[in-house]
Amino acid sequence: MDIVPGAPVSIEIVAIPRRVAARKTLNRVCGKDAAVARRHRTQKARRPSWQDWIRGGRYWHHQMKSKPGASLEPGSRYTVQATVDVMRDLESVKQFVKVAAE
Repeated sequence: MDIVPGAPVSIEIVAIPRRVAARKTLNRVCGKDAAVARRHRTQKARRPSWQDWIRGGRYWHHQMKSKPGASLEPGSRYTVQATVDVMRDLESVKQFVKVAAE
């Protein structure tokens, strides 16, 4: 890939990876898209983040988690900044994505 660091990069998902690690990598990279990050921030602000209850005379805590904001369906497109970590991650999942400089 001949992409200059700091330039915007367009990522198109071609296939859904079967490996869990590859799916997590794609979720992490595509989550850096501005629209996905904005949606995740608003979702996180609206939901309760911490639940407390008493059971057996002790306090129990549960911290709520949110689903990944990026959809890994084939044909989904995301735009992220080309940093060293993004390029390294995209190189590891290159058979599942189509990368182009904008």
